[in-house]
Amino acid sequence: MIDILDVRFGNLWTNIGCKLFYNLDVQYGDRLEVKIQNDTRKVYKNRMVFARSFAAVSVGEPLIYVNSLENIGVALNQGSFAKAYNIGTGTSWHISFQKV
Repeated sequence: MIDILDVRFGNLWTNIGCKLFYNLDVQYGDRLEVKIQNDTRKVYKNRMVFARSFAAVSVGEPLIYVNSLENIGVALNQGSFAKAYNIGTGTSWHISFQKV
């Protein structure tokens, strides 16, 4: 689920811990398919890179990263992911990751 919206930057913070995420056998630089739904409505589906830092992707590119709570976050480098795709938080917002 999408727990927190970092309103200052527009990043999405999930309730998925990095240890659980690593069970997908992912490494920095891997591409994953990311799906975001609000209840049953698909809001977002795209592939993005799992990056060690925002500098690993171009400006405006989406990325998956480990946030300061050691949970998985999704962001746009130097942009607001939440605004760009009109995404909120709460129990109706679901996010999934699949290694491609």
